[in-house]
Amino acid sequence: MAYIVSSPGSCGEFIQGYMDGISFMVTCPINRYSYAMSQFDGPGDRLPKKAALAVKKTLNYLGEEDRDIPIRLKSNILPGKGMASSTADISAVAQAVALSCGKRLTAHEIADIALSIEPSDATFFNGIVRFDHRGGDCPPLKILIYDCGGEIDTVDFNTRADLVDLQKENEKYIKIALNLFRKGIQNGSIDEIGRASSISAFANQKILYKKQLNRFYKVGMQVGGKGIICAHSGTVLGLIVSADGDIENMKQSINEYMGKDFSYLDSVEIINQGIIDRKCDANEFDKE
Repeated sequence: MAYIVSSPGSCGEFIQGYMDGISFMVTCPINRYSYAMSQFDGPGDRLPKKAALAVKKTLNYLGEEDRDIPIRLKSNILPGKGMASSTADISAVAQAVALSCGKRLTAHEIADIALSIEPSDATFFNGIVRFDHRGGDCPPLKILIYDCGGEIDTVDFNTRADLVDLQKENEKYIKIALNLFRKGIQNGSIDEIGRASSISAFANQKILYKKQLNRFYKVGMQVGGKGIICAHSGTVLGLIVSADGDIENMKQSINEYMGKDFSYLDSVEIINQGIIDRKCDANEFDKE
């Protein structure tokens, strides 16, 4: 029997910034995943560089440096857009390696491995997380995801010399957003969550400008959206809508208003469950 591990991606972050002396993010895990499989017969895949490094670092962490563990990996998360594709790959691979060694990593252990490879999201934790403190479960909602174009390298973005100074300039807005977001989680209020996320998205314009943001917010709210969310270090914007929102009519209105330089990518749901593993027959991997 093989192990299959699924780890979710994200639609950017509900909030990202600087507060009380630290940089942090509030995760936005969605129902799009990276899948890793271990303990099967035959060769593994040729892994992307970061996923291959996750294999090596996990084996080192477990004291199993001499083992050779084949891994298969696939994903339905777009890379280079700020949707936590690398984090999902790394976390899924790390847990798959550990399970093949007879161990199961905690979310904090996975975080340590992931952060040793690159600045990472925390979508593999359960619930909505202020990385890395548990924040609680999010009420049901959907996000319409659009792409502003191009790609952003996470490592390059997070090593910008001016990044922390710019985040510090936004601290008062991020405090307002985080307090409002906490109320939204406690009250199960999508409206409060949407307002909090919008504050963070607009504050991030001085750090990573998205020319479509103002127009997207305007049309999104006109068609019944609750707020916008952005990839603070990526290229996507999302419209937060209620779980029963009329997605097709919203898409049509947004597409007509925004024009061709703004591409619809996906409609997703927020999830409150992080990384998941199960034991199954190896042929089930191709069905994921």
